[in-house]
Amino acid sequence: MVFDPPRVTKQTRDYVLIHYCESEASRQLVVLIASVLKSIATNPSLDPGYFHKASILQQLMQQSLSQVANRPLNPSREVDAREARKGLYHTIELMAASRFGPPGVYLKILRKAAPVFRRALSGPLNEHVHLPTVLLHPEPNIRHYPVMDILFSMVSGLPTNVKYDTSWHSETTNYALLLDDKSHLGMSWLNGLPDQLVVILARINALSEDDRGDADSEMVQNIEESLRELDMKIEEYSCLSHSASEPQGAVPRAWCRVAYIYLYLSVCGADASDARIIHAQEDILKIANTCKPSLQLDTHLCGCMLFAGIVTSKPDERRSILIRLGNLPENASSNSCFRTLIRSLQDLWARVDTENRPAEWNDYRLALIRVTRDV
Repeated sequence: MVFDPPRVTKQTRDYVLIHYCESEASRQLVVLIASVLKSIATNPSLDPGYFHKASILQQLMQQSLSQVANRPLNPSREVDAREARKGLYHTIELMAASRFGPPGVYLKILRKAAPVFRRALSGPLNEHVHLPTVLLHPEPNIRHYPVMDILFSMVSGLPTNVKYDTSWHSETTNYALLLDDKSHLGMSWLNGLPDQLVVILARINALSEDDRGDADSEMVQNIEESLRELDMKIEEYSCLSHSASEPQGAVPRAWCRVAYIYLYLSVCGADASDARIIHAQEDILKIANTCKPSLQLDTHLCGCMLFAGIVTSKPDERRSILIRLGNLPENASSNSCFRTLIRSLQDLWARVDTENRPAEWNDYRLALIRVTRDV
């Protein structure tokens, strides 16, 4: 479900028309994608043929990605990048369909797309991808890949499939556009995450992958300052647009709180009893409970509810989180990504309750390993 459909109506129409008219093979793929997305828009569990159609789409797209990844490099990086970009067409739709499958399917797609994504960008292939610049790329499938790579890494505990450079080169690029003003579409139309927050999450993710447990206090303070600045801008936008209690205002605010929880748990080594984490968890639940209930809201708050759940100890709050997550259409399949995450939460809760202690980041990672091992 798209977070803010009106923002991409024209672009979506143009995108569909271009690929529909490109060739017969492209036309058939567009028709298949339309059928898959139509099922997603209603409820895949109501369409007996959904998983078959989604499987065909996954096979076709993975085949295409493999062909591009295995193609010899063109001597011209510019030509090679242009050809690689074609291999990423429709990966937004492919990943949307994969939300309803097991985590392994999603991971396989990210891994297959990683070398294609890297080739689709200019510059030496052995360099880290400069994330702020990529998020300003005109091609939406290029902008989309790192967002999903980073989010999947956060919820799975696995390393990102691409290494990112999150530094700001303000002397050459106008990163003010990452705030998604009218001159830049960004990716928040799809999932509600401001692009600037994606960069911050990537920075936290890179620190957490170091697994040192002794994060530099200056780095942590810089991230906290970036989050405070972004939070203020989101609040200002919500007040101006009167959307504080609507998904357009609520979801970005909740994701900022997720960043705090992720930072303190995975980088600083804090546990669920930390006052900063408690404050962020309370804010997420308050946002979820004070907004007008809707499927759109819960779909885009599900990642926030997951992170809040990791550090939630009160039984009534846990039940509320399970109900909100359990009612999502993504739970139609017993081995879906979302069902796996719910089981991981329950496993974590059982362990920390038995041991009578607050949850830590390692508890969540171990719960994921246990649950996915048993699938």
